[in-house]
Amino acid sequence: MRILLLLLSILLEVDCLRVLRDPVTLSFSNQRNRDFKNQFSISDSPYQWSTEWLANVPVDHFAFANNDTFKLRYFINTKSYEEGGPIFFYTGNEGALEGFALNTGFMWDIAPEFKAAVVFAEHRYYGETWPYPKSLSYNDTRYLGYLSSEQALADFALLIDHLKQNRIPGAANSPVIVFGGSYGGMLSAWMRIKYPHIVHGAIAASAPVFWFFDSGVKEDVYDEIVTRAFVTEGCNFKAIEKAWVGLDNLAQTEEGRAYLNSLFKLEKTRQLQTPGDVNIIKNCVHDVFDTMAMVNYPYESNFMAPLPGWPVAAACKSLSVVAKSDKEAAEGLHAAVNLYYNYTGKAEILCTDPDAALGENNLWPYQACTEMVMPICSSGPPNDFFWNTCPFTAAGWLEECKQLYGKIGFDRSQLRPYWATRNYGRNRYPTGSNIVFTNGKLDPWSGGGFSFNKSMRGPLYSMILERGAHHYDLRGAHPKDTDEVKKIREFERMKIRGWISEHQRSLTKQQQ
Repeated sequence: MRILLLLLSILLEVDCLRVLRDPVTLSFSNQRNRDFKNQFSISDSPYQWSTEWLANVPVDHFAFANNDTFKLRYFINTKSYEEGGPIFFYTGNEGALEGFALNTGFMWDIAPEFKAAVVFAEHRYYGETWPYPKSLSYNDTRYLGYLSSEQALADFALLIDHLKQNRIPGAANSPVIVFGGSYGGMLSAWMRIKYPHIVHGAIAASAPVFWFFDSGVKEDVYDEIVTRAFVTEGCNFKAIEKAWVGLDNLAQTEEGRAYLNSLFKLEKTRQLQTPGDVNIIKNCVHDVFDTMAMVNYPYESNFMAPLPGWPVAAACKSLSVVAKSDKEAAEGLHAAVNLYYNYTGKAEILCTDPDAALGENNLWPYQACTEMVMPICSSGPPNDFFWNTCPFTAAGWLEECKQLYGKIGFDRSQLRPYWATRNYGRNRYPTGSNIVFTNGKLDPWSGGGFSFNKSMRGPLYSMILERGAHHYDLRGAHPKDTDEVKKIREFERMKIRGWISEHQRSLTKQQQ
């Protein structure tokens, strides 16, 4: 536990270690740690499941030296399933499984239509699925080092085999369609590519599959898209530029720092004491802008806290004109942060730290320091309205990762920035098939997606939502849904029908 607390304290201090996550990951962790049970009540949800465990999962699927095993948690619902029907399988992300089960309504919505079983599989080292006790995992990379996408995919393959052979009646020949959003979408695409004999099709939503060093993705494209999303909705580029300067100016004096501490309702442990501490607020606002761009849905949503529909447009009402004073500029930024954390007016603290909210399940940074090295930085104007943190270098990232994980055994050999593209593919998937990649132009992760344009590359499909945020299409149907997301979902239904028919034709040929 001491090592865990040390890791969390270091993460709070390393301002440059920018590791972005799916907001769903933050939502359920926030509910558990801050008691947002009314907003995230599983018992009141229209989606219900049984919690089950797969025993004897190998810790290491690929070597023959470690014989340790563990239990993998999964959720299952067979209410709509009929014998021989498909299995809809969600490839779990970097967080507790409940959040993804509650926020992937598309799977639940279409299961009755396809007479499908619905399964959500938890990713190893997240939620309640731990190959080794946390006391070991947080103290030594020899135990934590089995956290990888490739090991997780092998876990999922084993679970699918169990479901078909043992758990679901009459499913031995059932087609399997995998779904995932964000990192989970990457896993879904890679699952189809790596295990095409097990998985028959994949819906990969908002999956930044090419956001790696040698894929040609601009390192500053994330904040370029964030900026475009805000400016398009009425934010004034110059007003936000001036607001950063206003924060810097106010932080120079004790009076100004006291004003900012009060305005942003900072926790006592995060209050500004020196001029340099202003980065606490600047990074907080940056995080809010990043996340708000991801959850820019046309209806109210609830992740870290309740948000209005089209929250970016709502935030831009306070940032539409250049402020006349430093305090006025700070108040404009505060209004945006207040909207994010305090839409209902009940929050006592703003700018809470999302990593602290994640608690002891805070292991995505470790993946970002090993296999998921995604170059992200801000280059500042004219590309974006933030400040310059570029370039992103492997050497610089290594030093920050060593600061975070060096005490538990992390070293240069574990940072593998080119591993993902060598293992899964760079820029294209020549052997891939039966995958629908969806991206929204409002989503900053779309910059590293399969394609930024609608296209068809053989049996690989790229679908673009002009007004779509982070895996919008995977969310459940809503009365305020846009027409284009309805069309995207219908396209996904059509492809799923086709994949199932293709599988059935293949079975018929085998039996002849």
